[in-house]
Amino acid sequence: LRVAAYCRVSTQEEEQIGSFDMQVRHFTQRIEGNPDWELVEIYQDEGISATTVKKRLGFQKMIADAVNGKIDLILTKSISRFGRDTVDTLEALRRLKAAGVRVIFDEEGLDTDEVDDELLISVAESFAQAENESRSMNIRMGLRNHALNGSSGNYRKRLYGYVKDEGGNLVIEPTQA
Repeated sequence: LRVAAYCRVSTQEEEQIGSFDMQVRHFTQRIEGNPDWELVEIYQDEGISATTVKKRLGFQKMIADAVNGKIDLILTKSISRFGRDTVDTLEALRRLKAAGVRVIFDEEGLDTDEVDDELLISVAESFAQAENESRSMNIRMGLRNHALNGSSGNYRKRLYGYVKDEGGNLVIEPTQA
């Protein structure tokens, strides 16, 4: 079998880069360690969110290669690594299935060759999408709260029209205002 893997992390933070390297190493060893498999490529999107496929060039290339008959099997860590938008994910899986390409999601233990039910995959994908939306909402709330209580890192920068008083609070600079 011609086998590929898809690896992705959404940020360039140190811990995620470690996770990314671990994914690449794991799938490379797993594929090369199976005498019935031939490594096609480890497709990668590092530091890119999975909320859309538009900026995920590695993902786009993988789908194109699969549709063009270069891949028989794709391995990926989880549905959330594959994608976080239910519509995009199901569309990609339909294209892969039509091309005869099987996908295995390690964490969920799902294999598209064995699970013919889109409902199961769409439910798992919906959880990934909801988790992403919740995380995004929490980040926005945190930024807003930091701005409201003055603890935001954005206020550590020099701002035209403001100066900091003895307590480190921003006050209007009348000559610049």
